[in-house]
Amino acid sequence: MTVLVLGAGYIGAALIASHLQSGDRVVAMDNGFATDWDAIERLMDGGPAKLVRGDIRDVSSLASVISDAWPVRVVYLLAAQASANPDAATPEYTEETNLRGPRLVLEAVRDASRAAGSPPPPVVYGSSFHLYGPGLLGEIDEACPIGPQADLSHLSKVYAERLGEMHANRDGMTVVPVRLGIVYGIGPVTKRDFRFVTVPHAFALRRLGGLPVTVNPSGARPLAFCHLDDAVAALRLAPVGIAPGAFAPANAATEVLTVPEVLFRVDASAREFGVVVPDAGLGEPTASAGRFRVQSRLASVGWHPRRDVAGSMPGILRHYAGQPVSAPRSDAPNDLRRDT
Repeated sequence: MTVLVLGAGYIGAALIASHLQSGDRVVAMDNGFATDWDAIERLMDGGPAKLVRGDIRDVSSLASVISDAWPVRVVYLLAAQASANPDAATPEYTEETNLRGPRLVLEAVRDASRAAGSPPPPVVYGSSFHLYGPGLLGEIDEACPIGPQADLSHLSKVYAERLGEMHANRDGMTVVPVRLGIVYGIGPVTKRDFRFVTVPHAFALRRLGGLPVTVNPSGARPLAFCHLDDAVAALRLAPVGIAPGAFAPANAATEVLTVPEVLFRVDASAREFGVVVPDAGLGEPTASAGRFRVQSRLASVGWHPRRDVAGSMPGILRHYAGQPVSAPRSDAPNDLRRDT
């Protein structure tokens, strides 16, 4: 049976690589938005894989790729406009991709299963730990309520999860949202456009390029992070042991840090790397009294995260140092409050 990956970007490409290493047949679809298409093609070249250029907003694209992949063991829905940066995409594109897209995917998987007379495969959805909102305290597990949202990208995750819950209850589909922390780390498709990189990568690029770094006071709010390798492991383990027809969210966040703490770790690695780093005037950040703790049901099925920001920064710096580092595009604002 086939693994179907919808969205072969930063996280999707790393997931594809993991499944190919396991010997799985993979069919993947991507529309090329903000993604290096050549990198995806190199990843899938020579393996038991097929890459389709298509869009989850297009019914015919979905029908074709599902037909190519069938029978399907698991569907990963990772296609999304994931950046909170308002310059990343128009609101219309974000809404069409992140709201209409998941509906069309769930309906297409349901209809294909009915036509084949077989149970629908589990749909693992790339959701976000941001669903819980700001100001978190104490233990945060999957039963915690959804909090307020500040941008369309993350607000759309609320809708898509509720949509998945509806299909689980109404149509017997197995829907597994994985609430990922801010993902960082080097993979087969690693972006460098400031509109589409997360905080650890943005800081690394700025230090290597000798660009200014500012931290807004709001950066003192603790945030949840997850290394790319741990995110892939979480996505693969998420449907394990889940009963057919269940809606089963899973947290995948491994470290809780403030933005100044991330910058401190980046700067420590950059200095060891030989980069002249100006004093940010922050000192070594102290632990926040209001820090929350993340609990995940995935621990019961063998998810044991291995990576942290401090240990990952040398590799991130080496990766970017191997490429020219320049100022961000004029339409990519220097606003590191956005923890995309």
